[in-house]
Amino acid sequence: MRKIGFTGQCPNGDISALTDQINLCKEANVDSLEVSIFETDVIVGKKINLPELKILKDTLLNKGVGYTVHGELSVNLLDQENFEDHKEVLKRDIEVSGEINATHLVTHFGQTTNKIYENKNLYESLLEKQKECYAEMGEYAKKHGVVLAIENLFPFKLDYYAPLPSEISKQLKEIDHPNIKCCLDISHGYINCTFRNAHFLNEINEMAPLSEHIHMHDSFGNIERIWTYIDSEATSYGQGDLHLPLGWGDIPFNKIFEEVKFPENLNLNFELPERYLKYFKENIEKARGLISLQEKI
Repeated sequence: MRKIGFTGQCPNGDISALTDQINLCKEANVDSLEVSIFETDVIVGKKINLPELKILKDTLLNKGVGYTVHGELSVNLLDQENFEDHKEVLKRDIEVSGEINATHLVTHFGQTTNKIYENKNLYESLLEKQKECYAEMGEYAKKHGVVLAIENLFPFKLDYYAPLPSEISKQLKEIDHPNIKCCLDISHGYINCTFRNAHFLNEINEMAPLSEHIHMHDSFGNIERIWTYIDSEATSYGQGDLHLPLGWGDIPFNKIFEEVKFPENLNLNFELPERYLKYFKENIEKARGLISLQEKI
């Protein structure tokens, strides 16, 4: 089934704000809402905060909408020093996802420093440790009825290394677990490929067979190099992960969906900031057009 969703927001940790977003899903005939657990207090001190979990479940369950979850953005299984902390938070994300019957939990593939990446023995050992953890978490996710959708990143700092989509695909194919899939963030891939001078469509094509979940938003593929005060200033310069409506940047979405084959079980999930709400329905229609292109492949 090919679905369309969008990411919900909990400003200042306010879970009740999701109620209006559930209603918007229904009005727009959208299939799912992605719950940003990292914006809430459902996990506190690496433990589930039961009062907040109850509010979350009361807000979401039996509302006629499907759910996915985005776990903590900071989870990084290539961070050797804090590995166990990241693993514990990821386990809590899995448990919370199971509690709200989410189909997929988005979590970030690790990134590290260029210095560590250039030390090939060290880097390979970190990758192996992460891979072993993902295999374990795949079983844990299966127990809780959720699929891990592991997302590609771009370097958060200029001296960081974020693995390209082809590298992520290779790692996850080696795990070969039914509850370990990908979340392809197209803009992240565009920025990383531009920064690393890698072939964008070839890289996406490597990750596509596992990409049951896709984060949809536009950008110009430019990593941040100029200091800006607020997000809209970064938009002025066309730099960074801008989360723009489709067509505002220069990502070739039509070409991607005409040439790259994605799984039948696919969710196109829009990550658009609240200030772009007025363009939401227009983007949903564009997504339906992109899904129709997939049906021709």
